[in-house]
Amino acid sequence: MRAEPGTPIHLHVATTDPEVANEALRQVYTSARMGPVAEGAPFLYRQEVRGDADLSLGQLTFRGSIAGRMVLDEVFSVVVPRAGGVEWTIDGRSGTGLGVFLVQPGQEYYGEVDQLLVDSATVGRATLQETARSVYGDEALEPAFHDPRPRSPAQERYWRSTFAFAQQALADPEIAELPLLRADLRRRIAVATLEAFPLVAEPGSRRTSPAGQHAAYRRAVEYLHAAAPSPITVEDVARHVGLSTVELTRAFRSHAGTTPGAYLRELRLVAAHDDLLRADPARGDTVRGIARRWGMAHPGDFARRHRQVYGENPAVTLRR
Repeated sequence: MRAEPGTPIHLHVATTDPEVANEALRQVYTSARMGPVAEGAPFLYRQEVRGDADLSLGQLTFRGSIAGRMVLDEVFSVVVPRAGGVEWTIDGRSGTGLGVFLVQPGQEYYGEVDQLLVDSATVGRATLQETARSVYGDEALEPAFHDPRPRSPAQERYWRSTFAFAQQALADPEIAELPLLRADLRRRIAVATLEAFPLVAEPGSRRTSPAGQHAAYRRAVEYLHAAAPSPITVEDVARHVGLSTVELTRAFRSHAGTTPGAYLRELRLVAAHDDLLRADPARGDTVRGIARRWGMAHPGDFARRHRQVYGENPAVTLRR
């Protein structure tokens, strides 16, 4: 993906020309090459990709019997076949059917597909590495997986549900341009990938003394209040205070009875409520716009949470 970090991208192409298709595919996978299995056979390729250089989600359609090969460079790609047929080989491991599978940097992928509809999530190596080191508290961790398939059917369902949430969010161009939401989606997909697929070296989580845990909790709260308007994630908070996200969650559960992610969401809800009180509909301020400013993509969910805390719909608060 040749985009600057943080820059939203939207790639769309539909073609019956294999060369045009290859050029489009290489915008997502730089070394990819594909073509019809039989010369002159029917061929159609359609591509829709949204995201940025750190995380992109794609919907790809292959019409005809097509073979392809690629070696990924600086990205991990999780492939989600939806319909049709696919047979793949990744560094000597083979698979077929509609199960989710993972391709890692440096691995050679070869696949033959027949009338295939497939989704994909592509995560930058640096993004996955940073998330892994924060989640597991290991600054030397280099994420790598020893099998391209998920650990279990339950873990595959978990990954698919996370992907479906991110896919729905990025389908809205207005949401795709919001840094707060993109940061949240990057974290969700990265964590789901780390948890769903078997890491080569299963990391543990370090333990912190009660005094150190309390001090870290206080620093984390200060950081969250200062940085809530920014596109921060739980991993950013953990890195700031020098804990793994596992230990940070323990600290928040111990001292606040909640998680750092829930604490951040509540801070942003309070900020959105304050913006509603200061807003002026005559100037064009809307509930939807304020909710999205604070990283809440779905108006219905924002309205429900606002009612739970403040006892009224956000639209009522806006009209005061």
